[in-house]
Amino acid sequence: MYEPAAAPVAPATGPARATALTVYVVEAAFGFLLAGLGPCLILLARDLRTPPERLAWVSAGFGVGLLLVGLLGERLMHLGPWRLFQLSTAILALGGVLLAISVGLEPARTGAILLGLGGAGVAFISPFLLSGPGGTARMSWAFGLNSLLGIVVGPAMGAVDAASGRGRLALLPATLVLLWAALRKPGPPPTPPPAEHRRLPPGARWRAAWWTAAIVLAVSPEFAFVIWGAARIEASGLSTAGATAAAAAFPIGMSIGRMLVVPSLHKRLPLVPLGVGLSVLSTLACSAPLPPPFIIAACATAGLGIAALYPISLGRLVKVPGLDPDRGSAFGALGSGTAVLLAPMLLGLLAQVVPLRYGFLAATPVLLGLLALHQLARWVGIEG
Repeated sequence: MYEPAAAPVAPATGPARATALTVYVVEAAFGFLLAGLGPCLILLARDLRTPPERLAWVSAGFGVGLLLVGLLGERLMHLGPWRLFQLSTAILALGGVLLAISVGLEPARTGAILLGLGGAGVAFISPFLLSGPGGTARMSWAFGLNSLLGIVVGPAMGAVDAASGRGRLALLPATLVLLWAALRKPGPPPTPPPAEHRRLPPGARWRAAWWTAAIVLAVSPEFAFVIWGAARIEASGLSTAGATAAAAAFPIGMSIGRMLVVPSLHKRLPLVPLGVGLSVLSTLACSAPLPPPFIIAACATAGLGIAALYPISLGRLVKVPGLDPDRGSAFGALGSGTAVLLAPMLLGLLAQVVPLRYGFLAATPVLLGLLALHQLARWVGIEG
């Protein structure tokens, strides 16, 4: 679901086939676990007898991890690309295990944090390991698998929950795959780029800040739906198992948008205004007292509308003149981490004051603010 389109750029030395295969497997398992956070929220709320609004920390680990990667990514690279990948994969697996089997609040919280930290490391280093000649195609496969497995997790957890009452156990197969990948011997990774950076000129600084702010606004509604979409579907009247399965609606919309619509139409249609318009209509529908089929449809169309907003905003960031590729990746991680950390938590706080459905209205000014940034950028000539 989370697709890091910018990463440290390595010289064109293709990684071994075994390395690429391992990264594909890890990205698929990561997409499964990350998309499972939303269904996990409502299952944890039931299993721990805690109101869902008090579980906003479920997504905090990924946000904190992205912020740390943004701040420390260059230093982390000194561990070596493959060691960083193995460490991140192992931490991701441990977090998934704890989320799957925890019967108490603190172990579950620890699992969510570890899953987020490991996932952020995987998101940072995977594109580097896939770089080199043909790297774009390899990255497309990896991120496509990440999105596709995000569709599977909701129905899988719903089916396991309906059969056993312990739907979180559906996360365990992904953790076993991750442990296998963490123990794999590496192929030849690309050589890390030199850590020398030119000083950013003033114009590049404020342009980078502009597009980092756009990334915060683009990712905020995305993760609000990732984390709270299943809870909103459940609140509309569906059972816990049914809402867990129906949570696939949002990643389905996202996958269609990012794998089919954006690649073919981003140069021909104004996808940001169209995406914002569709997303606003969807959030308004999610805020209405509608029955489950309409809320599920609203989540799917929200995914379709939101799909273009992050990739296009990040594309503007990495085109800022004078911005080194790995520094651009750090800015992107900082923006994404800010959104992933704050947006679901703020929605959770709102849900403690007003019904959850009203909280989705908060996405409307965020989306309109993103549209304003893109339109102003066109008018002042910094679109990239």
